[in-house]
Amino acid sequence: MKNSIRLSLALAGALSGASAFATTSTAAPSGHVDFKNFLPAALGEVVEVDINPGLLRFAAKLAGKQEPQAAELLNKIQHVRVNVVDLDDSNRADALAKIAAVRAQLEAAGWQKAVSVRDSKKGEDVMIFIQQTSDDAIAGIVVTVIENKKKAVFVNVVGDIRADQLASIGAQFNIPPLRNLIKEHQKADATAEKS
Repeated sequence: MKNSIRLSLALAGALSGASAFATTSTAAPSGHVDFKNFLPAALGEVVEVDINPGLLRFAAKLAGKQEPQAAELLNKIQHVRVNVVDLDDSNRADALAKIAAVRAQLEAAGWQKAVSVRDSKKGEDVMIFIQQTSDDAIAGIVVTVIENKKKAVFVNVVGDIRADQLASIGAQFNIPPLRNLIKEHQKADATAEKS
């Protein structure tokens, strides 16, 4: 899954229109996860994208006429946060500990592990968690990626996200895990209907 960083950034870009896990405060939406700040690598870079509701509404207005489906999705998204961190000996242990803590606490809090890919040959470790509010609505998505212990990616998308919208994003921006996630969900629904 060499494109895992591109996947994460594409997801954040698509949704924007063009310490370890902290408990959420009463003001934070239920799908919100605070990753806190990450230590930068001695010679690497840290990329932080933090898109607030105001910017999302603005993007929705811009997309409204040309991309009505994207505008509809943007109007339902409350927050997007992406962190991409280069890892080296100075920050690797801290980042890996944060990833492990976030994953454990998401599972303990009842988030569904929707995608898990571990490829020791390629050095990849990807997990996507979803907080589902109903059969067809998601309140939050968290993506955690470790690439060859040289890069870590953290994504949190918060809002009222519908399954058909995820499929659209997955198709439009060529994000295989989202497309596959929806296909698996549809197969499960079809099997349940036959029973």
